[in-house]
Amino acid sequence: MRSLIIPMVVGLVALGTGTFDRAVADDCRISDSALCLANPNCHWDVDKRGCEPGPLKTEDACAAHSDKGVCDSDATLGCTWSAEKNECATKAK
Repeated sequence: MRSLIIPMVVGLVALGTGTFDRAVADDCRISDSALCLANPNCHWDVDKRGCEPGPLKTEDACAAHSDKGVCDSDATLGCTWSAEKNECATKAK
């Protein structure tokens, strides 16, 4: 009986650790965008239409401009056309 105590304790610790890791991942399984945004460990992914773990990946606001004329005329965001990459990007400060 005494020889079974140590394996049982080790087994319970292993189960508890696995459950804790899964609970962190399940924390972001929210179908409501407002509840998702209220959780600092999650962000709402518009493309996947769901709550994802981790911080939101920042994207260059000027990347939405696909035309050189529109890109160069945008003074609000400070966009400039990159001839090498053939895309619109924010001007380096």
